[in-house]
Amino acid sequence: MPPTTVHESVLLWLRDDPSQLRTLLDLTGHAPCPSQLEVEDSALRKGLTVDVTPDLVLRSPASHEVRRWVLIEVQRQRDAEKARRWPLAMATMGDRYGPDGELIVITASASVARWARRVASHRRGGTRWGVEPTVLLLGPAEAEAILAKGPPEMAVFAAWVTQGRKGRRAVDLARRALARSDAVEDERLRRATREGIMAVLHPSVMEQLRSAAMIDINQLPKNPAWERWKDELRAEGEARGEARGEARGEARGEARLLLRVLRRRGFVVGADVEARLLATTDPARIERWADLALDAPSLDAVFADD
Repeated sequence: MPPTTVHESVLLWLRDDPSQLRTLLDLTGHAPCPSQLEVEDSALRKGLTVDVTPDLVLRSPASHEVRRWVLIEVQRQRDAEKARRWPLAMATMGDRYGPDGELIVITASASVARWARRVASHRRGGTRWGVEPTVLLLGPAEAEAILAKGPPEMAVFAAWVTQGRKGRRAVDLARRALARSDAVEDERLRRATREGIMAVLHPSVMEQLRSAAMIDINQLPKNPAWERWKDELRAEGEARGEARGEARGEARGEARLLLRVLRRRGFVVGADVEARLLATTDPARIERWADLALDAPSLDAVFADD
């Protein structure tokens, strides 16, 4: 499955500053990982030419006496392949760098979190094998902790909780995450933080922020999903406008033809009747009148059923 903007946003943030992983774990009640970690190639190859590609591989610098390592997976939904991929990735890293490492799964879904804790732990007969990862569930409570206690640039992780959500709580959380990002002192980091927040918001959350004038959306970086959504709405509106224009043109032509029929029948068509016909935009309605006009005994009988 190809990665999405929401999937990649957290990875990019941790890839740019791996030290934030330690802060994130601490804020959400997990045991901290090493403070000094560096990004490593995530493609692991070991035996039988099997490729294992965790989302992110972090490792302590070569100068450290103990080589600690961390594998990170951002999991937005269940994936049956992880039952065998995660143990294989851990075994490969353990063989290469020693057993002093861990697997951290980041998700915003409580059901995915429950699944992740057990999917790669196996028992057959008396044999147990596999891996039980550290599962970092970013939910509403964790978002509150991040916004209240974390550095302002970590508002990205709080906003990530809103993914796929579009109700009042999502709007409120997005608003507070953006407000928190204002405290980032460095201008470039502040802009990057706001870009990270914008990348994960549902288009309807963006619309509600704009409609409520909670924030000037035009001053923010573009959200790809929001831009696509606006383009789709614009295209739908144009299509509806064209359809309405065609319908109005068709109705106007039908109305003029009906006027000719009525006058050929000898009916006296006043200005009010003519205005009524020309103002009608429903071609089907005019066709019904035209059918009646062919043999109606009077002008009133043409519009009697209306």
